[in-house]
Amino acid sequence: MFLLPRLKSFTRSNLPARKLFSPKFNSLSSAPQEEGFFKDEMAELKTYYPLIVQDLTDTISQYKQFPGLLERFPVLMDYTVTHDDPYFLSSAVLPLYFYKAVEESDKLTEENIKRACLMSWAYRTLETSQIIVDDILDKSEVRYSKPAWYKKDGVSMELTILDSHYLATGAYMVLTKRLAGHPCCLDIVDLYAEGMFVMIIAQYMDIKKVNVKDFLKLIRHRFDKALYVFNGSVRSGLYLANIKDRETHDRIKKFSVPMSRFFQVQNDFSGVFEDESKFQNSCPDIVNGRNSWLVTTALKMANPAQRKVIEENYGNGDPESARKVMQIYEDLTLKEVHDKRTEEFLKEMYEVVENFPDRIPKQPFHDIVQQLALNKLYF
Repeated sequence: MFLLPRLKSFTRSNLPARKLFSPKFNSLSSAPQEEGFFKDEMAELKTYYPLIVQDLTDTISQYKQFPGLLERFPVLMDYTVTHDDPYFLSSAVLPLYFYKAVEESDKLTEENIKRACLMSWAYRTLETSQIIVDDILDKSEVRYSKPAWYKKDGVSMELTILDSHYLATGAYMVLTKRLAGHPCCLDIVDLYAEGMFVMIIAQYMDIKKVNVKDFLKLIRHRFDKALYVFNGSVRSGLYLANIKDRETHDRIKKFSVPMSRFFQVQNDFSGVFEDESKFQNSCPDIVNGRNSWLVTTALKMANPAQRKVIEENYGNGDPESARKVMQIYEDLTLKEVHDKRTEEFLKEMYEVVENFPDRIPKQPFHDIVQQLALNKLYF
């Protein structure tokens, strides 16, 4: 569990200067890269992580007579929710980051940062409730470079399902407790609930066997799986800063929705490619027959013979069939296609951010576009 370092007061003047984009920057080829981009957010989140654990444990304190129950859930949280690498904590880091970006300087107090951190941890906890079930559905052995929760010694499949429900319901209880009295409390809870609902529906689509020939007409729904990623993170930051007018949120959605969908593109790409150029030895998307940006792009580009190979081998469940599909990906130079799409995406999002309302600072949003384009974000 994290220690509790002393926390200073925050104002916009002492927020980190992270100007990765110049005002005219809209290309990845010349983009500067910065290590430790979320260093301050990680420090703030670590400060208040023990509070989210305590809040979730307090929700079941009346059952302390039950052997091992109170001791179980801090272990669950430490194993599944938190991580030392911000790459694996985007769903916690981003709501805090966007809140700090849009809040008025004099309101970036220690108490408000604390509330933002607890909101962000609740969002991360909600996401985790879905991830541990996703690992079961995907039969994943590893999550975050260690055994998936249901594969951990002493954790059964049955307990994992209950753990998922505990994390989800507990997170909503924490939200209503910590945001009580905030004028946008219900907006944030509704926003998070909507994101989780769409994610669950997308999970149904993932496990439902669909004919490859139907992939192209269904790919938009595949991308909906990731809508919670940025739509929830960005807009909850706005709500916490009491920015709730519909016009602003509608314009921000022109940023958050395509960002979420491109995140799914990045996720699909990373599911097959390793180190940006080498194919992974195991490609569950191909083996299990999941719809993805890669396969639909290949279907659009393929000649009749290549298309036949994809249709006959995609989702067959064996490595040899997967290798045949991967060879088609290589023949179609999908890595270069992805690189080109990334450059196009950067230009598109640059224009979107430049058209934000005047009250929304543009630079933090430009910076996050770059982080996503560089594949520095993972959920």
